[in-house]
Amino acid sequence: MESEETWRKLSLDLAWAAGLFDGEGCTSARPYKNRPGSVRIQASVSQSSHSAELVPSVLQRFQRAVGGMGSIGAPFLDKRSGTFTHQWRACNFEETQAVIALLWSNLSPIKRAQGADALDRFRVQYDAIRPRYRTPVRPRRFCLLAPGPAASREGQAFAWAAGLFDGEGSTELYKRRTPGHTWFALRSRVSQCDGQGVPAVLQRFRTVVGCGRIDGPTSGEGYENAYKWDAGADDTLKVLPKLWPWLGTVKRVQAIETIESVDALPVLRRHPWRDEASTVRTALYRDLRDFARALANAPSSAFTHVSAHARSASTPDISSAHGPSSPDPFAIASRSSARLRAPLR
Repeated sequence: MESEETWRKLSLDLAWAAGLFDGEGCTSARPYKNRPGSVRIQASVSQSSHSAELVPSVLQRFQRAVGGMGSIGAPFLDKRSGTFTHQWRACNFEETQAVIALLWSNLSPIKRAQGADALDRFRVQYDAIRPRYRTPVRPRRFCLLAPGPAASREGQAFAWAAGLFDGEGSTELYKRRTPGHTWFALRSRVSQCDGQGVPAVLQRFRTVVGCGRIDGPTSGEGYENAYKWDAGADDTLKVLPKLWPWLGTVKRVQAIETIESVDALPVLRRHPWRDEASTVRTALYRDLRDFARALANAPSSAFTHVSAHARSASTPDISSAHGPSSPDPFAIASRSSARLRAPLR
């Protein structure tokens, strides 16, 4: 039983990581300036944060999912958005090839082709130049504790979709206007840019979750040929429970706070989803509470991906906030992610 759980969990971890890589990852082979005629290979995943000190939890979770390979480097300031970009990188052939191989079964065709092309370009260069052999600074191995069956294809599909949503998705309120009235509506979105047409990952995401529509292309705000999977209130409340078991803390808190804000809004129109939103919110709230308590009991678990904001110096650590009179874990996560609150509340 233990081996089955171990391999099932690992396959779900890798499916989630493949979804994040499909949304935020890249594999490239670029000229190496210190050695003319050669190229260096790199796989990377980027995430933005308002803090230079706090590493986004999804990058730490991704690194754990691929067996600790790669590293998370120092952030750099994105002057256009005013945020700090953190990046996980694997900067050698062995680790890049291993990571792509681990994610391969759930990667999109575009990322597969991109990875294969980068690996081929790196290998072909040694037809013309002499390779350099170096001793690795640390062992490059990925250990499986025990064999056993992987998770079902359906389970891996939902884990992949949750990874994509962790990287590119959001749950939000938006304004709707008619002559004489302004009200707010609930929605969820996943964004991707593609100059060749509707991105395959958005089509796959819609197939997995079974609802929503794809809009685009649009341009602006520094993006071109942007497409969005868009789900209204009814579909949002169907999608979130499907992704919830694998969704990261930041997106969980964002979803709960957005749904919770529905009750605080003035009822200008009786939306059929308002009562359902209250029911779903109660269920998601309970799941997040259980999730936070699990973190306290197993802080080194493979699924321990506490939001970096929940570990800021000004906010108590969830893993140490469980005593007889300790604050509610959801309240801690809620305060620590105040920037995620819908600005329209």
